[in-house]
Amino acid sequence: MTTLPLDRSLPAAVKPRPPLRLIALPTEHGGWGFLFEPIALAMLVAPSWGGALISLAACFAFLTRQPLRLALQDANRGKSYPRTRWCWIFVAIYLAAAGASLAGAIAIGGAMMLIPLGLVAPLALVQVLFDAHARGRSLLPELFGATAMSSTAAAIGIAGGLRIVPAFILSGIIICRAIPSIVYVRTLLRREHKQIVSSWPAVALQIAAIALVASFASRLAALAMVILLVRAIWGLTHEPPRPKTLGWREVVFGAVTVVLAAWGAWFQP
Repeated sequence: MTTLPLDRSLPAAVKPRPPLRLIALPTEHGGWGFLFEPIALAMLVAPSWGGALISLAACFAFLTRQPLRLALQDANRGKSYPRTRWCWIFVAIYLAAAGASLAGAIAIGGAMMLIPLGLVAPLALVQVLFDAHARGRSLLPELFGATAMSSTAAAIGIAGGLRIVPAFILSGIIICRAIPSIVYVRTLLRREHKQIVSSWPAVALQIAAIALVASFASRLAALAMVILLVRAIWGLTHEPPRPKTLGWREVVFGAVTVVLAAWGAWFQP
């Protein structure tokens, strides 16, 4: 019997390439609203090329979270998987793109736009630390992450010619939209899993948001908070919807908030 020679040019085992989509793109879709709402509001109120570049930088920074989270979790375990190298590759690509976009924005509009971004940098760092320990879905990092992303509105506003205070008002509106909404959505999701959760924190936070926005922003922005309160009361007194339905509803309410707040900034400065 003839024995065929072994082809030693091939590796003993070819490791399959990990699914890059799960590394390159976020698996949680709720974060997209927290990304685009401050961008949309600020670009409607104070559009500029510098603001467009800040928006692009924010998108790349947001995309960085998924591969960075996986890479840090691997490092925290002291392990290296086939996905780990790809994670760091995507982190490097996204951060380079974010840095280049931000540098372009600074070249156009100056460095003042970095003030709001710098103020929330510690909050973003806390979220990264929670992600590294696989606790990114806890309440605290979600609140910190949403607050950090709201700074994009102020940065875009400054790039578009707004003064510091009006620019920070835009971020304040987004924060008052985001924090009660996170608590509201988490309450409904836990109820959808048959857990008993009190309604009062979500309702109380939304009432506080109305008072805050009424104190520093336009009447239309405050009206948006009232609409969010009505939606919270209705949602918390009815059977919780499926997560996908809940997500799409929040997209709609986020769009309503952005339009009313922008309208108020145009006609009720």
